[in-house]
Amino acid sequence: MRPAEPPTDHAGATASQASGGSWTFLSNHAHVLLCLAADPHQTLPVIAEKVGITTRAVQLILTDLIQGGYIERTKVGRRNHYRINPDGHLRHPLEAHHRIADLITAVGPATPDGSARDAAGDGASTPPRRRRTG
Repeated sequence: MRPAEPPTDHAGATASQASGGSWTFLSNHAHVLLCLAADPHQTLPVIAEKVGITTRAVQLILTDLIQGGYIERTKVGRRNHYRINPDGHLRHPLEAHHRIADLITAVGPATPDGSARDAAGDGASTPPRRRRTG
């Protein structure tokens, strides 16, 4: 049996996050986007764990990002692959002059050697290899 997920608000923040106990400068949307920049093959539960939100909240955020044209979802076998649109612009008027690629370059994931990853999220990592059985 799986343990119950902590209660969340409409944005997927847990009660301790919503109470002001901890806050960050980036939204959960940005965190999900940065997770996909690090590995476009991640599953929703993995992203949820990293961001600290529920799997359902990740689903809703992905829907927003897809509808907004920030990412594309492609089915690869039974899994999803996400491709980031690096030319999409940030949504708030204060930062609308910046592109998604700028955000990923500034605060996004790095490769093991410390260099920046491909902002499009399509050349930085390879798909996971399938294990042979039998």
